[in-house]
Amino acid sequence: MNSLKKIFFVLALVIISFINHANALDNANRQLISQSEPISYAQQVTFESKILGSSQQMNIYLPEGFEQSSDHHTYPVIFIVDGHGIKFFHALTGIVKHLSELERMPKSIVVSLNDTHAPEIFINDMWVNMNSDKFDQYGQPELYIRHLKEEVFPYLKKTYRANSHRTIIGVSGSSLFPLSSFVLHPETFTNYLFLASQDMIGMGLKNGHSFIDEMAESLSEGAGKREYLYLAQADSDLDGDPKYIQNLKKLEERLSAYKGKDFTYDIETIPNENHYAAFLKAMLSAFENIYPQKLWAPEYRELIKQPGDAMTNIDAFYQSLSAKYSFEVLPNADRWNNVNNLRWISGKLIRDGRIKEAVKVAERWSLYQPKSLSALFTWAQALDKSAKDKEAIEKYQQLVILATEQESDRLAEFKLALENMQNK
Repeated sequence: MNSLKKIFFVLALVIISFINHANALDNANRQLISQSEPISYAQQVTFESKILGSSQQMNIYLPEGFEQSSDHHTYPVIFIVDGHGIKFFHALTGIVKHLSELERMPKSIVVSLNDTHAPEIFINDMWVNMNSDKFDQYGQPELYIRHLKEEVFPYLKKTYRANSHRTIIGVSGSSLFPLSSFVLHPETFTNYLFLASQDMIGMGLKNGHSFIDEMAESLSEGAGKREYLYLAQADSDLDGDPKYIQNLKKLEERLSAYKGKDFTYDIETIPNENHYAAFLKAMLSAFENIYPQKLWAPEYRELIKQPGDAMTNIDAFYQSLSAKYSFEVLPNADRWNNVNNLRWISGKLIRDGRIKEAVKVAERWSLYQPKSLSALFTWAQALDKSAKDKEAIEKYQQLVILATEQESDRLAEFKLALENMQNK
């Protein structure tokens, strides 16, 4: 065998050995996996619009615990639009999920409107090297607003218990529809959030007129439903282009006259970031501005220390919050690894000997989460300790029925509790 043949022979042995080793590793790894299933966090809905005469696709994220919560709960809706909305949908739902579970904002529905319509937009020299002085109208913008108001919003209310507190987010080139909505149909949304739109605000609905001027003119006619505007941009987006810096200064000047109880705004430049990477920081900042931590993170233990009934004190806090935001905000029934919820407070009241108050709190917990075995169990235990034997037996019986329906592994525990209560 000559030297060349020897080299090919050795290489063939090495390759065969590598393949065999890889196959062995693959088989070993497969043996470690007993099951593999996709994780779903949202759904895509195709909406057949009679108003538009076409299909419209939306991605919809529902808040944690939606299926377990009673009909007493309604939810604000956060919309993010067009191609940027599709791209950043997952990031946005992650932020909303995290903040709402920490009670830093209300649990909310997130919807991406995947194909909005916008009127004719004049560029006003904001972009160079353009072959046209405007973006032509795309779609049917007036019909699209009707589609939202008469079809989408009622659908979300009926199907997902959405309320009328609505936020819309526009990112970069997807800001055109929210900007035009702010001017022409301000009542459509409560909060308008923009990222990387420092160029877009210099464009406008009329040639030579910027959105900056048109927004101020619209505000002069009355705030309408809109309550808050947030505009953020990465510092790198302002480098070397004085037009955009002038846009921000002019926006501040024009909007300052309308800042007050009914309308407010924040304009923020995010340091050490670039165009799209600023999204997370911008959304965190915007939601903190809308839902300040000092308002949205109550200490339940402090509330029940105050004079009066525990549940009454908790209700008073949330009634005040509801009045401020014009939608009903309910106490948290349950939270993971946290004491600021009805579950933990009902147990504390039992341990502290405040049994009558514990009954009220546990009853409310069960009202808000009627499928919760733990809520019903705590309610029954509180009734037992308050010497309301007949009512306690009824709750234990309901608990056994519910646990049977759910095929709970705690069924034997609940049956024993019922038996002990009956023997008592």
